[in-house]
Amino acid sequence: MQKHRIILILSSLVLIIVLYFLPRVVIDNEQDQAIGNSSSGQEENKADETDSEILNLHSVEITDEDNTKIDKFKIEIDSEGSDRLALADSLSRLYSSYNQFDSAAKYFEIIAEIKPDPGEFEKTGNAYYDALGFAMDKEMANTYSDKARYYFEELLKDDPSRLDIKNKLAMTYISSANPMQGITLLREILEADPENENGLFNMGILAIQSGQYERASERFKNLVSLYPQNLQAQFYLGLCYFELREKDNARRQFELVKSMESDPAVLATIDGYLKELN
Repeated sequence: MQKHRIILILSSLVLIIVLYFLPRVVIDNEQDQAIGNSSSGQEENKADETDSEILNLHSVEITDEDNTKIDKFKIEIDSEGSDRLALADSLSRLYSSYNQFDSAAKYFEIIAEIKPDPGEFEKTGNAYYDALGFAMDKEMANTYSDKARYYFEELLKDDPSRLDIKNKLAMTYISSANPMQGITLLREILEADPENENGLFNMGILAIQSGQYERASERFKNLVSLYPQNLQAQFYLGLCYFELREKDNARRQFELVKSMESDPAVLATIDGYLKELN
């Protein structure tokens, strides 16, 4: 997983993809019913802090040289007779290099319209999926989710065996008006591949989001036993222990994550939890 997404995950307890906007869904009970999406004042304050952190992550300053290139390419791409494919490719690469995924997605989409093949659909879907992780309001999240979903569905028409794409498609449904479709897709993935890393991870994240920390801890215990180098899973297992007030287990788990990671932002986040455990 890309470094920006690792930091994003570790800097927020409620945001993975667009968890801030997800309905609270009960995913492993007999009823499988969505429950109301309510937030306490504390959660709202945490979401405000998270928004600020994400904006800082997303606002990587573009150099003057690259800004000049971007302005030039934008003028040229709308000019009659221009090589729109080459210009869109240059713009998408520039924006991607600065983590400006929403802007990059716009130009990946132009490429996909000119050259509609699975490779371009995947780049476009992934760009909108990345943009979804930085969406600052529900309307933007829905737009990026719908766009990503369209391209992922097109990819799966061509190759239904792509469980990596199906996982992402599932998460776009989770943030839609039909979250149970996402849960259904994740279950289908785990039926086809019970040890699917992304499927297990996503089900664990959704259990956390709905406050089912015991269920989530089971998911993440299973996941780290299969994939011990999955930093995100190791972290969220620690979070589950923390929320379940299993202090010794939480402390050991966070120390393990510290031994696996050297990024200052990640280490600062974990130190904050360890301080609360003392």
